[in-house]
Amino acid sequence: MKTTTYVSALLSLASAVSAHYTFDKLTLAGVQQGTDNEYIRKHQNGYMPTKFKGIPDGSISPTDKDFTCNKGSTPSANVFKVKAGDEIGLKQAFGGTGMQHPGPIQVYAAPVKDATSDSPYDLKWYKIHQALICKSGNAESLRSTAWCSWDEDSVHFKIPSTLPDGQYLIRGEHIALHGAHDGQAEFYYACAQVEVSGNSATTIPGTSVSIPGVYKQDDAAVNFSLWGSSTSYDVMPGPDVIPGGTIRGSADGAGGDVTKTVEGGADSGSDSGSDSGSDASPTEGSAAPSSAPTSAPESSQAPVVPDVPDSAETTPQPTPVAAETTPLPSAGNGASNGCSSGSSKARRHARHFAAHRF
Repeated sequence: MKTTTYVSALLSLASAVSAHYTFDKLTLAGVQQGTDNEYIRKHQNGYMPTKFKGIPDGSISPTDKDFTCNKGSTPSANVFKVKAGDEIGLKQAFGGTGMQHPGPIQVYAAPVKDATSDSPYDLKWYKIHQALICKSGNAESLRSTAWCSWDEDSVHFKIPSTLPDGQYLIRGEHIALHGAHDGQAEFYYACAQVEVSGNSATTIPGTSVSIPGVYKQDDAAVNFSLWGSSTSYDVMPGPDVIPGGTIRGSADGAGGDVTKTVEGGADSGSDSGSDSGSDASPTEGSAAPSSAPTSAPESSQAPVVPDVPDSAETTPQPTPVAAETTPLPSAGNGASNGCSSGSSKARRHARHFAAHRF
């Protein structure tokens, strides 16, 4: 029985193997447009994450001014033209084939005069899309496949009809929560340069935020623990999605993989299935919610976890990365400090997991 339990834990851990990533390709309806970094600003952070705690060597924190479009980002030469309803995406760089970290997706848009030259600093950012949980299930699935973004290779979304014509920086972001219980949520993000045309809107509805500043180190949304019994993510990062923007999934996945338009836009109230062909339809009371404030009831806070030494990570060269293991907290030594690599570490984590979970 113990052997079976250990093997099951190890196999479960193997399925959670993933790598760091970033985004350098722009897609339209899933098809890449142009070359790498033709429409997405190139940055100097490789595929390393941004973190509040346990920051990898050479990376930055969410309080850094470069949290806008990532470390040392530089404008690209071209701007991609889009219209309302177009589905565009920021696709993984370095041969990435899917995001295998659990967590939500956010997309922000900031109006600029010239996307090929304007600074990303001191802009007004509006959240136009969020992707949450697309499959209801148990606490185990919340650590992996329940998330809408799981195993997808891009941050993709539709251009809202409520964005006035003009040029924008579009910031696509994935927050990985596997280390959030120890204050080590990982942020993966980049900025695309687009020009919107054909919309009748003259002002952007909703509330803008500053980046950096949109997230605080003690926000419940970025300290959420996946390692308890929770089956939902009730604390959303950042502001509400603007009217006319879209929300995919919901806090608990009860409505399935359905994308809803936030009321107030020209297409408000419309539902659409995911690209995966899901036939799920929303039911009353299960519609995807707008993002909630980043504060949460005390019961939703991450459990107290002993501090552990930070593990150093080295800023990599832009080449495909080796597989890494989603960290699992063990009762004996506190929480893991982030992604660890190597089969020996995977086996060690699996042994701890099997010993303390069953």
